[in-house]
Amino acid sequence: MRLCSIAVFGLLIAASPSCPQQSRSRVAANITNDVGSSTRRLLLEVLQTDSGVGGTNRFAYLRMFSDGSVEYHPRRNQELRRERVSRGQISEEELEATAKILAREDVAELPSIFPSTYTPIDFYWTLDFTISRNAQNQKIKVVNFYPAMAAQNKNPYPEALVRLVCTAWSVRNDFPTQMPDLSGDCHRFAVKKSP
Repeated sequence: MRLCSIAVFGLLIAASPSCPQQSRSRVAANITNDVGSSTRRLLLEVLQTDSGVGGTNRFAYLRMFSDGSVEYHPRRNQELRRERVSRGQISEEELEATAKILAREDVAELPSIFPSTYTPIDFYWTLDFTISRNAQNQKIKVVNFYPAMAAQNKNPYPEALVRLVCTAWSVRNDFPTQMPDLSGDCHRFAVKKSP
């Protein structure tokens, strides 16, 4: 029994990585290498929660996979457990551009939460990002994303966060969906699409 325990412990040590974290560049390379691979893998998931006088709804804002397929709830008043997601496909060019944004070092180093930069009156919304980074996922929660208000309140968002949110918005904007109009905030950062 003791030999068996030692053998299992030895296997666990051998299987674990020699350093606790991979370098940021290696993680970034793994995201971009997944694009176009034959195995369909989730690259990005963004869940949106809307809360207000009418109640709370949580829905799939965007799920993007390594083969260019995407999933989303087209309406904001849907619930994850109840409604079916719609499916679509983005171009290889848009997939690669989005994967490059996800792989950026400044995106990988974003903090896990961005609280609201203002006090909402009767409505707030959150975006919960999950970015696949090999065995671990990066999670980022953004409450009441509003870059103009954040700048006005002298608490501007990092450019990497605006770039990330605008990239997800740009991909979702390819499909017929209800969503906040971020065109003014995102015109600099939206993924460029070929005509």
